[in-house]
Amino acid sequence: MSVKQELLTIVGEQNITDLHAERKVYSHDLAPLPSEVSWLFKSTPDLVVKPRTKEQVSEILKIANKYKIPVTPRGAATWGYGGAVPTKGGILLDLTGLDRILEFDRKSGLIKVECGVVWQSLINLLDGSEWRLPVCPSSSPSSTVGGWAATGGLGYGSLKYGRFVDNVVQATVALPSGEIVTIDKMSTPLTLEQAFSSEGVLCIFLDLTLRLAPKLEAEEPFLAYFYQLQGALKAANRVLELTKPDTLVLRAFGFLKARRDKPIKSIEDAESGAILFGLFNGSKAEVEGWLKAFRDIALEFGGNVRPSGEAWDEWNERFYPLRIKKWGPTVLTSDVLIPVRALHDMILYSWKLGKESGMDVELEAIFTSPEHVLYFPLFLSDERKPLKYLSHTAITKKLIDEAVKHGGRSYGYGIWNSFHLKKSEPERKKELIRLKKQLDPNNILNPGKTFEARSKFGLALPASLYSLFLDTLWVFGKVL
Repeated sequence: MSVKQELLTIVGEQNITDLHAERKVYSHDLAPLPSEVSWLFKSTPDLVVKPRTKEQVSEILKIANKYKIPVTPRGAATWGYGGAVPTKGGILLDLTGLDRILEFDRKSGLIKVECGVVWQSLINLLDGSEWRLPVCPSSSPSSTVGGWAATGGLGYGSLKYGRFVDNVVQATVALPSGEIVTIDKMSTPLTLEQAFSSEGVLCIFLDLTLRLAPKLEAEEPFLAYFYQLQGALKAANRVLELTKPDTLVLRAFGFLKARRDKPIKSIEDAESGAILFGLFNGSKAEVEGWLKAFRDIALEFGGNVRPSGEAWDEWNERFYPLRIKKWGPTVLTSDVLIPVRALHDMILYSWKLGKESGMDVELEAIFTSPEHVLYFPLFLSDERKPLKYLSHTAITKKLIDEAVKHGGRSYGYGIWNSFHLKKSEPERKKELIRLKKQLDPNNILNPGKTFEARSKFGLALPASLYSLFLDTLWVFGKVL
């Protein structure tokens, strides 16, 4: 019996395909693989399998171990670092079919959901209840709960409620062997802390039990326009000192085809536009006091405070950056976690890179604590121009290098940023390697990424060579 036939007995004919056109869809994520380097990886899977239950996931992993076949777990693939893209072909595990709400205790505020549940559907479900999500990603309209657990966990709401992992009671995961285990903060051989952000190399999230936040007496968004970026940054720091927002976001204008007739062309023009928006929630008296403080702060630093209706419009459109691909056709991004004090320099550096490369850019910063900010510039490129697009991909390295200089790090690694893990988080790299050897001796789960970039030939790509290659690409791109 062939591997495909064995898998057919588990998931059924309708949930497996080896048709090239269908497999090709899974060969990239948000950022397509440049054709000039695609030969290094076998990014198109040999089989795409769509399990519907956790037991099916377990059996698929057991077969993969039996035949030493690599398995790439995949949610909605809204990330841009290759974490959900095969490096050696094998089985692509499409987990979007595990999309059920398993339990919802309205008294305790605990909700148990499968990994393929889309965040927006959870937001919609809770809309009429007394509970709300404490945190959610900026990619909520399309990303999945399991995907965010595997790749990050900082976003809207983190300023008040912390990381996603801080709001998870327990999770059910499949280990690379196929064993299904429940993990929490103290479990062995894997804890929630170790599993979160491990990017699918240690386990596959199957379901998660989330602790919801109660809806408070009052909830009100706020919004101000600033003509100078520096004013918006000073206002943001003061807001963090004097109020307690649920969410605080700074957005410097870019992709102005969506907002104005003329895009910004120079670094200096970046100083001419930024907005500060977010949400206050608490008692009615608290929210009213914080709104007054926000108005005073914004006016002090040259801001134009907008009416409540406009603030609600901006809040309801807070997932806007994920829609910019229509102006593209290709989006490149590099999410970094940096100190708040470094934000101004990182924004100006991003505009400098955009100007040098000829790419328009939208810049968004979500404050995740009074000290740190999740910064993600989105650059518009065009994969239909292969050489230019290849040179543009070097922008992620330049941004991460700059973030590290300022005491920051890459928010995620995947294939393309795996070279940065040792410099950014050396102890975490050691732990990932230790756990990988312990849990996945056959190296079948999401191989060739996160803590190393390894080609389809089994060769590790040297970090120094990769760095030189990207730096050369960037210089080459400026003369194209």
